Amino acid sequence: MKTLYLHVGPHKTGTTFIQKSMLDNAAEIFRSNLVYPKRFLRIFGHHDFRDALASKAIHRRDLDFFKGAEQNFLLSSEDFISLTAEHFGYLRDAFPDMRFIVLYAWRRAGFRLYSIWQETVKHGGTSTFFDYYHEHLAHPGHSMMLSPDLKLGMFSQVFGKENIRVIDYDASTRNGSLLRDFLTAVDVPWTKSFVTPENNPEAVNQSMDFADIEVIRALNHILAQRFGINGASVRLEYARQLERLEQAGLAGLKDLIRQYHLVLTVGNYQIDNRCERIMAEQFRQNMLNYEPNTSVKNITVARPDWVLDLEAQKILNGLADILHETMA
Repeated sequence: MKTLYLHVGPHKTGTTFIQKSMLDNAAEIFRSNLVYPKRFLRIFGHHDFRDALASKAIHRRDLDFFKGAEQNFLLSSEDFISLTAEHFGYLRDAFPDMRFIVLYAWRRAGFRLYSIWQETVKHGGTSTFFDYYHEHLAHPGHSMMLSPDLKLGMFSQVFGKENIRVIDYDASTRNGSLLRDFLTAVDVPWTKSFVTPENNPEAVNQSMDFADIEVIRALNHILAQRFGINGASVRLEYARQLERLEQAGLAGLKDLIRQYHLVLTVGNYQIDNRCERIMAEQFRQNMLNYEPNTSVKNITVARPDWVLDLEAQKILNGLADILHETMA
């Protein structure tokens, strides 16, 4: 029986790195009877297939593409994680002769929430870190972020628990073994000929300095309110216009924001310990490289009242005018 490996992310668990690695090593993994298809590809992942699945509109020719080949397939999109059991049931039923294996990278929420919050800001979000964090902490039992067992339970229901493979992302990053661990999950042996893209900036979705994120968050709000501009375009234009923004006072604004910095220790909250216990109890047999977490880390955020500073408001509005002009 052929296998379709479904890498579902989630976000901020090295998905871009893994996807770029699979593209760079397509010939190597093909020798192990695994195809990372260029069909459905957008950027590095199979986001077009995910969108077709979300609409329950997988075309017959796409079904024939999989059914007509002898090899196993790997599809990867961090946006798979947002779909429901109904969507995945539709996918399973479309391939009655295919075995599905779901690949899930588990990153502790205390470490991941900050990265996800940054990602929401990069795509137009305006919530402060504290507002975003509280949304999840207020309802931990319903948060897919704080309770990954909810999503893993859904995948188990659709595909069978024996077909779920969990990579301990935190252990992989500590050991520098994420690519090797992922290859183990898709039954591909590691060889020295594998290309590793660690130094390729396109292969890693980098975190931003907390002052830059705060500026972008504020600009998202101003540009949406004043000019109806929303989404990732603000962050992209911010990066393109850095030199001009610096001349208009951006460096001074970031220095001001840094005066409002807070250092928070994460990774040892009660919710982290709860999640660790539940994951170890319910999915220990599905984990390929589990290591109990005992580490904590510091993150730096800004107190949200920096936006009340009159000088900061003046500079922000000037920056917003520049971006609006260049985006018009």
